[in-house]
Amino acid sequence: MGFSTSAVVVIFLAFLLHMASTFYPMADMSNKQVQEAKKNSNELWNEKLNTKIVITNWDNNSKILTVFNNGSMTLNSSKINLILRGEFNSSYSINPQGIWPPKTFINVNIAAGSGRVKIITENGAADYYLLT
Repeated sequence: MGFSTSAVVVIFLAFLLHMASTFYPMADMSNKQVQEAKKNSNELWNEKLNTKIVITNWDNNSKILTVFNNGSMTLNSSKINLILRGEFNSSYSINPQGIWPPKTFINVNIAAGSGRVKIITENGAADYYLLT
């Protein structure tokens, strides 16, 4: 092996070491971000799987919809959304507001008298009811 061949091999090895020292930190950072995203996704799916709400009653006279938290997650009743007849509706009130523990009820006062209503929790669990 001549001098020029040895010089090329040394330059090639130095280049490989430089590329490896540049690539590894980027790959490690990317892997950590992917793992963190998977962890967050699993937590969200776990919350959604442990959340179940059931609309149990509709009182047409007082316009009160009773909703039962049938899951194992504590919810925030002030963060529910209501869709009435296929449109987002913000003219409703909730009693009690705030913490909604498992196995408890909330009352949702709706100004409408008929149509299909959908109650959606903060993490996406939902239930439908046909108001008559």
